[in-house]
Formats: sequence, structure tokens, C-alpha cells
Amino acid sequence: MGKINWGRVFLCGLLASVVWGVPSTVLVHRVGRGWQIAVHAGRPSPTEGGLFFAVLGLVNLVTGIWTMWLYAAIRPRYGPGPRTAAIAGSALWVILVMALAIWAVFGAIPPNVLVAPEAAHLPAIIVGAVIGAWLYKE
Repeated sequence: MGKINWGRVFLCGLLASVVWGVPSTVLVHRVGRGWQIAVHAGRPSPTEGGLFFAVLGLVNLVTGIWTMWLYAAIRPRYGPGPRTAAIAGSALWVILVMALAIWAVFGAIPPNVLVAPEAAHLPAIIVGAVIGAWLYKE
């Protein structure tokens, strides 16, 4: 087994986060309006401006790096390529959906507003993981 190329994990994670970050932002505005309303319900003013986008960008970057680390970690078992990247992206999506489901379980948002945006995110996340993995070399 080869060692993980951390420089490539970071570089590919950055690429993956940009590739899925842009469509994800558009998707949330297009199909996730109910989700946005539910999340911000009861708050006098949602977080806006530079801090919001800085935190969102940082979270996307860390998530992209985590996905590429997962790809690099499972690559020896599943083999290099888009199938393995899609598995890593799908694993990320499952974890994100489970974390969001907790909001619904506690009644913070209605479960029905999660379905459309999260279903729409899956292809974006998989494409981002595949493109990020395309650059990965050990």
C-alpha cells in the first residue's frame, strides 16, 4: 500500500470543494427555499455578509479535503478511478444527510424540506469527488 499524498489531498480537496460548492449554492437557492426559511425561522436576522461566506467556504474546503482523504484511504482496496471517487462522495453525502436529519428529528426544521435539496446535492458532490480524485496521485 502506498502512502497518502497529503499535498494532493489538500489540492484535490480544494478543487472538489469548488466544483460542488458552486452548484450546491445554486441548488439551495433553487430547490432549498423551504429549507432556508425553516432554518432561519424565529431568528431576527440570519447571519449575512463576509463571516457567513467565510465560514461556509471553510466548511466546504474542509469537507472537500476530508472527501479526498477518504478517496485516498479507500483507493488501495477499491482501486483508483471514478468509481472509488463516487463511493467517497456518496459516503460524504450520507454523513451530511444524517447530520441534517438530526435537525428534523429535533423538530428544528420539517423533514419534507430536506428531501429536495439533499437529493439535488448528491450528483454535485459525486461530480466534485470524481473531478478532485482525477488529479490525485500517490
